[in-house]
Amino acid sequence: MPDRSASRRFPLSIVAVAAIVLTCVRPAGAQGTDDAPGEPEGYGSGFGAEILLTNSGFGLGGYYNRSMTDATSFMAEFSLGAGKDERELKFFRFGSSYIPKKANYLLMMPIQLGATHRLFRDTIEDNFRPYVQVTAGPTFGWEYPYFDDLNRNGEYDAGEEQTYDSIGALPKGELRFGMGGTIAIGAHFGSSKRVAQGIRIGYSVTRFFEGIQLLEPQVQEAQHVFGTPTITLTFGRLI
Repeated sequence: MPDRSASRRFPLSIVAVAAIVLTCVRPAGAQGTDDAPGEPEGYGSGFGAEILLTNSGFGLGGYYNRSMTDATSFMAEFSLGAGKDERELKFFRFGSSYIPKKANYLLMMPIQLGATHRLFRDTIEDNFRPYVQVTAGPTFGWEYPYFDDLNRNGEYDAGEEQTYDSIGALPKGELRFGMGGTIAIGAHFGSSKRVAQGIRIGYSVTRFFEGIQLLEPQVQEAQHVFGTPTITLTFGRLI
């Protein structure tokens, strides 16, 4: 049976998460703070881990924040996840799986720098801290084969050529370089000054300098641009 594309389920996930976030907003009057005006505040610096959900599946990453002002922080983050074509479908048959017309796997590791800016700091209590984020930076890609192309025609010949699993073929890959960026809106929850957790919804785009051949050439030309909506869960420590 086919493994339905994540891209078909993803918009519903965004709607559900956005509804939850909006219902959690609790306005309050302007509140006191231990931080002097214009000085970095206690929730602006920290580091931690990320779990990402994109059109290509799940990814893992990490981040570091450093307060610059009472509302703005420097942001550095990286992640590792797969890159896929939205038309890819995985089929299972007799204990094995295959993806029709697939040519190569792709791993992507973006490393991005930028800033986050806390919203409504004076009108929403500290246990709900919404923010916007803008980051950009290099992306490293690892393109490696889905099958052993014995006749070098770029097409999988069933019965004559073997397919590789996503781990076993890793050493056969080549490094690709690109640039990317992310724009997102999110929120951190809780009033603890030691731990932080939150959720972020955004859109990421990457352009590789050399095209990536995810599907067989007769189906899709090599792709340079990859874009995807993202949902990110963050878990970290404040410093």
